[in-house]
This record gives sequence, C-alpha cells and structure tokens, in this order.
Amino acid sequence: MQQVGFNAIRPLWVLAVLLFLYGCAATGDNAKVLNYTKSDTDYYAIIDKINNHQAHAADYDRIIQLYPLTSLYRPRSDDEQRFKLLSQAYMQNGQWQQCLNINNELLATNYTSLTGHYGVAICAAESGNIALGRFHNAILDNFIEAIWRTGSGQSPESPFYITSVSDIYAFIQLHQLVAVGQSLTYINNLPIQAIRVQNPETNRSLTWYFNVTPQFRRGVIDQLENTP
Repeated sequence: MQQVGFNAIRPLWVLAVLLFLYGCAATGDNAKVLNYTKSDTDYYAIIDKINNHQAHAADYDRIIQLYPLTSLYRPRSDDEQRFKLLSQAYMQNGQWQQCLNINNELLATNYTSLTGHYGVAICAAESGNIALGRFHNAILDNFIEAIWRTGSGQSPESPFYITSVSDIYAFIQLHQLVAVGQSLTYINNLPIQAIRVQNPETNRSLTWYFNVTPQFRRGVIDQLENTP
C-alpha cells in the first residue's frame, strides 16, 4: 500500500478535531458521539421491511448508509472474516445447517453483509429450503444494485460505497473478478481505496475505487467514546 503524505491525512485530523470538540460538549463517562438509539431503531425498521417483502430500492440505499451509524458497526473487528472462513469450511464439507447458522450469526451483526446473504442463499438451497435460498439471493441482488447506485466505481471521484473490508472483496468476487493490487489515496478529503481487479479467464484488469470513509470515521469515533 502506498504511503500517504501529511497533506493527504490532514482531512482525518480535521475530522478528529471536530469530533473531539463535539465529544467535549457531552458529559459523563458514557457520552456518545452518535445517536445509536435512533440509528439502531431505523436500521431494524428497514430489516423488518425487507423480511416482510415490503422494502424498495430506497430502503436498501438507506440501510447501507445507516449501518455505519449503528452500535453494531465494528470495522476493526475480525468477526466478519472469521464468519466468512467458517462459512467456506462448512460449504466445502457439506455441513449445510452449520453453514446456515454461522451466516445467520453474521447477518445478526451486519444485515447488509454480502457474504452473509450469499452464504444463507447457498446453504439454504443446498439443505432443501429453496424458498429461503431464493429470498436471500434476491436480497443479495438488491444490495449489489444499491452499491452500484452509490457510484460507478470507475474513478476516484465516483467510488463504490461499501462499509466493510470483507464485503469489498465479496463484491469483487461476486463479479467473478480477483483483486491483484491495492493502494490508498484521498480525493476531495475522502479516503479512497483503489483496488486493481482482474478477470482470471481473460487476464484483463481494471481499477475499482471504494469510499472507505465509514471505517476511518468509526475508528476516530471509537477513540472518542473509548470503545474497545
């Protein structure tokens, strides 16, 4: 990953100072920078709409923006990667119920997870629950379409918006591509991850760009809130 100079990291210092000043205005050991109660309530309300087949494209657009503002969002945690590896192992061994269980655990912590919905879709279908598999496959498609609506991904000025490292790579893999290189830069004060992706069949490659602001922002907020 390329090094980033002082001018490039300055936006994060500005963000840190603003959040620090905001945090100083709160009192008590449990002072919070974000209103987790409202964000969590709105987040679960959209999940209910999705599960009741009442969600529209705008709901998917909203929930991927909302998730990083909830109390569930922990981008520094390795839980999503652990769930992903366990899911892959269960699939390889044909342990479909265990696969369902682990992916449902993942969705309980991040309902926007591409990995989680893909896992449930595959493992439900393989275990004979075709309806559940189709349902989560449809949800997966809706989340992928929502990501494409966040930007073209073809330039740093129009990046994709994905809130976890695991899902960045899941998004790439779901398009039958592999990541072959990456770098970090700043465009318009936003941290942008540039990932070189390649079609393994043709060896043709291109660069996709991802807005990774949520991960950086949450790291600053967690420090202010003394969140482990």
